[in-house]
Amino acid sequence: MVHTDAHRTMKTVAIVGLLGILLVPVLGMGAMRISIGTGPWSGVYFPVGEAFAKVLNKHIPGMEAVPTAAVGSAHALELVHSGEVSLAIVGLATAHFGVRGQREFTRKYDNVGFVMAGMDAGQSLVTRAVSSIRTFGDVKGFRLAANAPASKALLLAALKPYGVKEVDVQVTLMSFAEQIAALREETIDAGFLAVSPRNIDVVDFASEYPVRILGFDSTNAKLFEAAPDWTPVAIKAGTYPGQNQDLLVPRDAHGGSRSLAGRQRDDLSDRQDDH
Repeated sequence: MVHTDAHRTMKTVAIVGLLGILLVPVLGMGAMRISIGTGPWSGVYFPVGEAFAKVLNKHIPGMEAVPTAAVGSAHALELVHSGEVSLAIVGLATAHFGVRGQREFTRKYDNVGFVMAGMDAGQSLVTRAVSSIRTFGDVKGFRLAANAPASKALLLAALKPYGVKEVDVQVTLMSFAEQIAALREETIDAGFLAVSPRNIDVVDFASEYPVRILGFDSTNAKLFEAAPDWTPVAIKAGTYPGQNQDLLVPRDAHGGSRSLAGRQRDDLSDRQDDH
């Protein structure tokens, strides 16, 4: 996806606006500690959460913001709802269904509010280069992994244009770190990993073992995008070792865009350090 100057400006304004909002309860008060729900350690969102915490700590006097790892968007939303974290990076679709108690949610997690827009994100199957898996249509009978129910739903949607059904594959839920370890140990054949934006853990693994990252062909990309909930996102050639061409990888049309969520009825000033 090409980000225009307008997109970058909008996100900059949103961040500045958030800083202003958070600054109000801090002025004239003592230190305030907030936690930011991110993603798993071996994903793209934990370092994003780390960077965001550094921005808050740098620009807001008395702020102590810390990143907190979450299994995935659904887990991050639950943490915000319960008050275990103050803010979280959450997929828009996850937030949409979470507050309504739909899809993978068995209850409503509606004590949350939208704070700011985030970034586009994509996942794809990553396998060793020596594998016979070359397209999404080659995975029948193979052992796959996804990190959360929402991720599994995206994976199955990506397989559907190729005529592959859930019964045709073995899908295990495991964290991104566990998937990379399983690929290294060859206990799974392909992991459905976060690859857009650039994931340093996938880079490191690809530097250790030659890998293949699957992408849509143009025909099946259109079939995938025809469904209202899904759309491909582009990864430029050279993003990963051995990736010599641009790739179109699966993205949730709504949840692939990450947003920052906070508790709807949470007054951050209550988090002021009593000391």
